[in-house]
Amino acid sequence: MWPWSSRTVASELRRLAMRMRRPHAARLRLIRREIASMALVYSVTAAPSIDPDVVVRQLTVIVNGEASGAPADFPPEATSFGEIIVPQDAQVIVTLVDIDDAGNVSEPAVFEFTAADTIPPAKPGEFGVTLVRETA
Repeated sequence: MWPWSSRTVASELRRLAMRMRRPHAARLRLIRREIASMALVYSVTAAPSIDPDVVVRQLTVIVNGEASGAPADFPPEATSFGEIIVPQDAQVIVTLVDIDDAGNVSEPAVFEFTAADTIPPAKPGEFGVTLVRETA
């Protein structure tokens, strides 16, 4: 568990947002749902970083106001950031920042959404209709 409250994290993110440049917006795509616990799995992608001196891209996921683990670091050429798994109906905030060789941090690209199950059930399996009898 994080030693900071969600309010502290949110406040710090807002403060940092005022000082930083923004990388390209991140994109999320629902790719499957986990049936047992009704969790939803999303893939995270973003456009390539613009500046040549970017040395790391950092992804943060906040679910229902709490950080979902430590920020994840990715190489500067990363455009795919793997999958995130979140509970159905959770409020999710995903942020991406680029960090350059001098330690400067860009303004965060922020993607907020409610994890809604929009995947329809699979088509029912084969079924048939059989003539049983004739009536008058």
